[in-house]
Amino acid sequence: MKLQAQTQIKLRDLAEIGSLPESQCGRAFLKLLVPLLDSGVVCWQRCGVGRRLVVNDADTLRDFYRQRFPNAALPSGAGSRVASVGRFRDTKALTNSEGEIISLRVWQNEALLKNGKPFDAAPLTVAHGVFSFLFTRNCPYALVGRCALTENPAVFVAAEQLNLGVDAVIYGHGRISSRALDWLACTADSKFSLLHLPDYDPSGLSEFQRLHARLGKRVALYLPSDMEARFARFSNPELVTRANSQAMLAQLRCSELTAIRPVVELIDRYNAGLEQEALLIPS
Repeated sequence: MKLQAQTQIKLRDLAEIGSLPESQCGRAFLKLLVPLLDSGVVCWQRCGVGRRLVVNDADTLRDFYRQRFPNAALPSGAGSRVASVGRFRDTKALTNSEGEIISLRVWQNEALLKNGKPFDAAPLTVAHGVFSFLFTRNCPYALVGRCALTENPAVFVAAEQLNLGVDAVIYGHGRISSRALDWLACTADSKFSLLHLPDYDPSGLSEFQRLHARLGKRVALYLPSDMEARFARFSNPELVTRANSQAMLAQLRCSELTAIRPVVELIDRYNAGLEQEALLIPS
């Protein structure tokens, strides 16, 4: 259960019961209650060897609850994101249970199976530039053979220019979702492999580590032969300046994955990262 849902239950219990033990009042919940504590709507009261929150103004507390949790009537079959807005004013408050759009560009029909058989994904890609399907539970699609994964749309739509030697390319929408990664990890075909094209910065390399943790030797990092020249011309220092980027970089320096070491060395040498769109600029 996510934090917002836990908070709603606790606030509802406080309004209905009139009190709540301190042991059930976490830091985030108490932060929400600061204006109520400051105004005396709720207060602390000794209770045995501990203390509890007690309601002094039930009407104001109920108004406070309704302002933060609309509890709107939801349409039949409403998905998790719609329900999140209706209950919490936040699409991400509930775990996403809805379908996800998977977008690929397929050049060989055999690269993507539906119910165990190839179908016309390649001509559909030629006709429309992309092939997409709604990924849900019990997905009938499976990847076969050599595939690539890109973070950003520019490289996804121009992947042919890189001569990657793959049969299909997947658009990761930045950081690929956990469900889509589960789908890749469950690929049973022994010929399946994934070539990862990230941004060559701490975030992108951390994403490669995440993929490798699930796929092992089936995933490889794309390292063009002229990587250093591209760093020299196109790298951006702003990609490594944030504190979280520096923290990720410190962890990457200790990584046992040999594939990322040349990139980490270039990041340190130029004190910058390289966005994957630079791969599309002729050297």
